[in-house]
Amino acid sequence: MFFDPEITNILRNALPWAGPFFRVITELGSELFYVVLILIGYWAYNKRESILAAYVLLVSVVTNYWLKLAIANPRPDPSYWYEGVEATNYSTPSGHAQNSTMLFGWLSVRVRRAWFGVLSVALILLIGISRVYLGVHYLGDVLIGWGIGLVLLMILVRLQEPLMTLFQRYRSEYLYLAMLIIGLALTVVSTLLPTPPGDNFGSLGGLIMGIAVAFPLEARYVNFDTAPPHGQRWRLILRVVLGLILVLGVMVGLSGVLPSSDTWFRALRYFLVVIVGAFLWPLVFERAGI
Repeated sequence: MFFDPEITNILRNALPWAGPFFRVITELGSELFYVVLILIGYWAYNKRESILAAYVLLVSVVTNYWLKLAIANPRPDPSYWYEGVEATNYSTPSGHAQNSTMLFGWLSVRVRRAWFGVLSVALILLIGISRVYLGVHYLGDVLIGWGIGLVLLMILVRLQEPLMTLFQRYRSEYLYLAMLIIGLALTVVSTLLPTPPGDNFGSLGGLIMGIAVAFPLEARYVNFDTAPPHGQRWRLILRVVLGLILVLGVMVGLSGVLPSSDTWFRALRYFLVVIVGAFLWPLVFERAGI
């Protein structure tokens, strides 16, 4: 029942007007949206909390990638896909459902406001439903994604303080070096395994290695403050707008010379995206007084 693609048609018949709505909603669960959200928080709101959110999301995305590869359940037939919608990799579990549960759930725990909790639950549910409506996932994929995301979230919330205490025993350089090695190793391993449909580990490997390099560089050579310079909030707005143009320009502009079809080129492109967003742009706006 939960892996019957006809559930998509049932949803569409019940909500024939909702196609454009769910196309917008599903983008709120995309990796691009999360990158933009975390960078805005990192540059202009709360650097430490944004870094923690990035780690939480990374745990979810990497876990989801390898679970999909291990389960290798094909997506619904493309004949069910909503017009103009495409999807890569395997189907189970739904990355949109799992990642939104992890990230919005984590933010709700940190924000601790009733309105934000209600908003987060609504987004998690709508993002998951959008994947079924658009025909790129079975209902079972979404339910499993929600379940895995919730379990991982509870584990991270429970282990947050013990992990922070453990990490404080070691120099941060060693931890980032370990992260760099892990990202490199996972990328190498992924090239030796069957490639999932239309996808590879390059983006995730690049993100892991980029974070392992960019964050310590920023801490040592920049260490910027998210408070608006001279109390002028327009500077923060300028910082965010110019930063997003720069980062998205690197992400899209380099796709021609560093295509996603090649794992290592893709890894290098996303590595550079993190370096620019987390280190080079902060270096520029700090020195420019933005």
